This record gives sequence, structure tokens and C-alpha cells, in this order.
Amino acid sequence: MRRLLVLGIALALVFGIGRLLGGGPAQDDDPSAQPAAATASSATPSMQPSASAAPVTRAGRNDRPVKVRTPLAVPTGPCLDDDVRVVPSVDGTAYAGNDVTVTLNLSTSDSPACTWEVSPESVVVKLTSGSDRIWSTQDCPGAVPRQQVTLRRDSTTTVGVVWSGQRSDPSCSRTTSWAEPGFYHASAAALGSEPEDRQFQLAAPQPATITPSPTPEPTTKS
Repeated sequence: MRRLLVLGIALALVFGIGRLLGGGPAQDDDPSAQPAAATASSATPSMQPSASAAPVTRAGRNDRPVKVRTPLAVPTGPCLDDDVRVVPSVDGTAYAGNDVTVTLNLSTSDSPACTWEVSPESVVVKLTSGSDRIWSTQDCPGAVPRQQVTLRRDSTTTVGVVWSGQRSDPSCSRTTSWAEPGFYHASAAALGSEPEDRQFQLAAPQPATITPSPTPEPTTKS
């Protein structure tokens, strides 16, 4: 009996010491018995970047289209008259009774670039209203400025021709009647080329605005 008692006490001590050192199997089944460090580690999001994240780029730096300017063609010689295209236009509002600028838009049909002299001998501008001939640079050659220009196939050079707003006669006198408000046609061409025709309108002249002067009030003497 004494031996059995001593053996039981020894087994009890071994079992108790084992539970104190190892925690026992009961702690493995209880979620609340997990160490605090392990719980904090699982709740904290990872600071490592995801392998599928796209690289960060500055907006507009990589996606902005780059415009490349094409250098202008260099003239290789004078233009042929039949290669010059002249398109007339009247920009903005033109009023009857005033000077009107007819813009000549010059370019070439075939040559990439060439030089050309604008003069009354190289270009003609004519204004008509139906079958009525109103004005022409053949009557008033001084309206065409003489100047050397570079013409290109892919761009336009502009030259202005000033119309007085009156009808023209062979002497380009200033005593002819004024053109009335209405629609007109401007036709222009380099000598030897096909004419281009564009319509424009002469608006009625705007009446002058008269602002009355204020009447001074009499002052009272003290």
C-alpha cells in the first residue's frame, strides 16, 4: 500500500508539472487561448504591394499625343501661272458705301513650293451681280499690290485687294455710283488658270449714332 501511494503521488506530480509547462490539450481547442501576438499579426493588413498592382504614372505624361511639325517645302523656282490657284473671299461683314477687302487665298495645284509675283499682270479680280459687271482690276490695276510671295501646295498665302465699293470704268474714276446692298460674286484667277468664284454680301450701311450733349444746369449764386 505504501508503494502504491508513493507511485500515485509521483504520477500526480508529473501530470501537474506537464500541464503547467505544455498548456495541455484543452488550450488548443479554445480560440480565446491563442497568444495575443498571433491575433494582432492576423488582423494587421500586409504592407507589401500586390503583385498585380499597376505602376503609378503621372497623368498626361505618357498618354499625351506628341505633335510633330512637318517642315515647309523649300521653293525650287518660279511658279507656273497655270499652276497657281486663286480663291477669293470677303471675310467678316462688308458694308455698302465703304471700302471692301477681297482676300486672295493663293496656293499651287502641283508644285510643292515655288515663288510667284502678285501684280495686275499676273492676277485678275472681277465683281459681278448676276450679269452686271460691277468692278474689275482690269479697270483699276492699282488695287492689286505688287509683291513677291512663296506659294505651296499644302498651305495658303493671302494677299488683300481693296475695292472702293463703287462701280469701275475704264479710267477707274471716283465719280461712279456706289454698289447697292445685296449679294455679289467675286471671281479671281491667275492668268492662264481657271477662275474661282465665291459669293458675298454687302450689308446696308449702319446709321451714325448721335449722342446728345448734356445740357448744363444753371448754378444758383449765393
